[in-house]
Amino acid sequence: MRNSEREAAAKAAADEVRTITQLPFPFEHGSVGPIGLVLGTGWGDVLKVTNPCKIQLPQIPGFSRIRMLEGHARELVVGHVGNKRVLALRGRIHLNEAPDDPIETIKMVRLQIEMLMQLGVKNLILTSAVGALKPPTASIGYDRLAVGDICVVDGFVTLFAPQMPLWGGEFQSPEDSLDKKLCDIARKATCGLRVHTGGHVMLLGPWFEGRKYDKRFLALTGAKVVGMSGLPEACVAALYSGVRVLYLCFVTNDDVEEHSHEENLARSKAASSELGSYLELIVSKI
Repeated sequence: MRNSEREAAAKAAADEVRTITQLPFPFEHGSVGPIGLVLGTGWGDVLKVTNPCKIQLPQIPGFSRIRMLEGHARELVVGHVGNKRVLALRGRIHLNEAPDDPIETIKMVRLQIEMLMQLGVKNLILTSAVGALKPPTASIGYDRLAVGDICVVDGFVTLFAPQMPLWGGEFQSPEDSLDKKLCDIARKATCGLRVHTGGHVMLLGPWFEGRKYDKRFLALTGAKVVGMSGLPEACVAALYSGVRVLYLCFVTNDDVEEHSHEENLARSKAASSELGSYLELIVSKI
């Protein structure tokens, strides 16, 4: 059961996208439909979207109070990647962006994803930048994540997560939306990148997890990466039966080095060409 007020808001947002683009969403029965892309830092910088129609999020009902954030655009790009129609969200809204107005932020975090569902998205690819975790009992031969690696998320640690954009009665497991077939596609389509599979821990941020204690503690869960997004989007997608989610994480810092937002941005942008090619190959196989 979905919250009727939130669903109505998503339908209103989707209607405005239809009006602006003059495109027939959702697509005809039997079509794969548009593929949703949530482009994290570095992931969408050089992604080849042909015939793009760019809609600034403040143009869409429900996003009037959106804030700008360094390293993130605020737009929905409608176009094609290869021969596949895509709806690409550049610059997701994070739960940590407006501590002075958390309810409004939660609504927008939900709306950005539920709007895509109302536009017919059945395959949703989430991307983000993350930090690596190293299990304290890792053996000498442990396949350690390094800066520049990809982690295909196969599950979530929710114990430390903030309030999700779900309302009363919306009982969901975000792992239910993660699709094994999409994960297999991502693992095989490496494009020269080192691709791992593992769990994801979400923390609210915007502060980074402590290196000395937090990372060691979080690694005890068995997860391989930690970040500030992904889980809310998966929770919303899980409200819609039949929606398949793939969550891809780019490692911008390892488990011991000092944190630097500027360095994370620089590393993501330096890898943007490889990340764009990787995404294009995955989209072509859906």
